[in-house]
Amino acid sequence: MPAEGSRTVKLLEELIGQMRAARASDARTAIFEVRVEAKRGGVALVGQTTDRGALDELATRAAELPRPPRFVDRVIRLPDPALGPARYGLVRAALAPVLAEPRASASQLSQYVLGHRLDLLARSESWLRVRGEDGYIGWVHQGYVEVGEAEWAQAWERSEGGEPVVSLGAELVDEAERAFARLPWGARVIRDTPNRYRLPDGRRGSLGDGELVEADRLRDRFPPMGESLTRTARRWIATPYLWGGVTPAGADCSGFVQSIFWMHGLALPRDSDQQARVGVRIDAGQDFGASRAGDLLFFAEGPERITHVAISLGGPHIVHSALSNGGVEVNDLTGELELEHRLRDGFVEARRVLPD
Repeated sequence: MPAEGSRTVKLLEELIGQMRAARASDARTAIFEVRVEAKRGGVALVGQTTDRGALDELATRAAELPRPPRFVDRVIRLPDPALGPARYGLVRAALAPVLAEPRASASQLSQYVLGHRLDLLARSESWLRVRGEDGYIGWVHQGYVEVGEAEWAQAWERSEGGEPVVSLGAELVDEAERAFARLPWGARVIRDTPNRYRLPDGRRGSLGDGELVEADRLRDRFPPMGESLTRTARRWIATPYLWGGVTPAGADCSGFVQSIFWMHGLALPRDSDQQARVGVRIDAGQDFGASRAGDLLFFAEGPERITHVAISLGGPHIVHSALSNGGVEVNDLTGELELEHRLRDGFVEARRVLPD
């Protein structure tokens, strides 16, 4: 590459690095995958991003350099225009695993349950890069998703032609009483008639087992109050620990917290360090005696970042999904178990999310 081209690449790479550091984009909720490539006849910026403002700032700062580098901007602004108008998805399977990369063997980041709306950002063969309602970004196989345009997705969210209902664990059966859909905790479907339910892909059936609750009755059944929330959390005791899980079939610490609070009308971010930015910080008091039922307690294994969250049952007792417990269990922060000692040592802060 000519010396001028090498200089341009270096300048742009430095600027891109500064932009990443300055804007501190969180890859869980934003994409800034921009790099410099030498192309025939010049240099190009390539990649993709959801942060259009960062690209604009990058171009402005490049133009302000003493010898502004010349480059071609080929970065794809997400959502990818190649998707066309069908840029929305609804989870059609019981659970849609959200993966770190577009391949089945990639690590699971999270899960979205049936009826959850997804914004499509890009496609890689049979994989869709999506952003969920909680802002979390990852890859989902197209087999889990029904895809359509904005009007179609909005009609589902408004429950046009029926009434929205939420699953507490249920199954739908066909006219021959054969189960064809298992609805996990938090799944959303539409009730067309008193015992006829519609899925995002148009399939219909009757309630065979379990419980479905009208969405407008959730607040009465699951009010945003500490004692009510902790009763719900206790229902999940013995749920196995599963990295990225969000249902009673398997949940990690923050997935458990997010799902419990969602049922009580409070939308929390996905991960524990993100949840630690919600609500107000409180003094948990001596031996955690000032903690109220429903407060969130946060822990860290090292100085870098919060890595664990638990729901206070009031005082030193907590309910949480911990790998050391094998899943959701109750622990005493003043207790003598090895895990309880480690939790005390790693305690960072308590936060109050519920309204007074």
